[in-house]
Amino acid sequence: MISRTAIKASSIFLLALFIWFVFFSPDLESPTMDTSPPPIAFVLDFDGTITQEDTISTIAHFGIACQKTRGNDLENAWYILYDTYGESFSRSFHGYKPAEADRKTVAEEVTYQRALKSLELGSFNRVSQSGIFKEIGDDQWRKFAKDALEKGDVNIRKGFGDFVKQVNKAKATWGVVSVNFSSQFIRGVLAASAGAGATEIEVLANHPDEEGKLLGPNDGPVMATSDAKLAAMKDLLQKRKSGSKTGFSKVVYIGDSGTDIECLTAEGVIGIAMSTDGKGRLIDILNRIGPSPVHVGSQQEGKSSSLYWARNFEEIIKSPLFGLEGGREI
Repeated sequence: MISRTAIKASSIFLLALFIWFVFFSPDLESPTMDTSPPPIAFVLDFDGTITQEDTISTIAHFGIACQKTRGNDLENAWYILYDTYGESFSRSFHGYKPAEADRKTVAEEVTYQRALKSLELGSFNRVSQSGIFKEIGDDQWRKFAKDALEKGDVNIRKGFGDFVKQVNKAKATWGVVSVNFSSQFIRGVLAASAGAGATEIEVLANHPDEEGKLLGPNDGPVMATSDAKLAAMKDLLQKRKSGSKTGFSKVVYIGDSGTDIECLTAEGVIGIAMSTDGKGRLIDILNRIGPSPVHVGSQQEGKSSSLYWARNFEEIIKSPLFGLEGGREI
């Protein structure tokens, strides 16, 4: 029979051997765990957010010029479309109840924005029927975008290129959601202002087909109002989540107009209203429905908000909210 002393000695030997393998063996590596926090997801509007001003008029005049080379002068047709939209919007704005000053909640403002759907879709339909964007290829759109930037017809908001670099360094993710007429124009602007890598970024926006008919993202319905942008943002985030094991530590939406209201105030989203001077229509809306946005640089320790405003992307980079200035992983 094996003595108790032998059993005890054998147990001590096995314990010592285990400790040696765990702590001293050069051939055994301890398993490593990824302790980095989940990334931030940034979703950006385009017109008035990435660009300093709306680009619809610039795009329309490009379409007019393209059609003129084919013997079709659509300049007067465009001005009729423009005036028709303005008149329709004015009637809708002044006829809607409750009036602007009486809308005091996010829900009331969202209901108003959604009520604009028939007006906006009617305008998009008239643009489609005009043929102003007929037979304009993707390469033409992207070349025009590059030329427009070089000529100063389109201007990018300060710090956007650096913002993209810092987001990439920090291993964050970003994409664009826009009611603009041309997703390829947007891609051209991104490539020319933020580098070739930006062409791989998800852009959910409208685009004209070969006949000039405007279609929405993925050839679906036209995206024209705040609810459609919210659905597009959710779609974009879901696609990004499917390729991530951890999800996102924060979701940040950056926009400048009424169509951005639902994305800016969505549950679980940090909203940033872009405004050159801290004023403007969107800021007025947010102040009216509350809570008022605070500047991204005025974050105080121990206090937090879900709604901010910034003059440009440089201020967003420098904000302590997102950890972008050092380019560290967030």
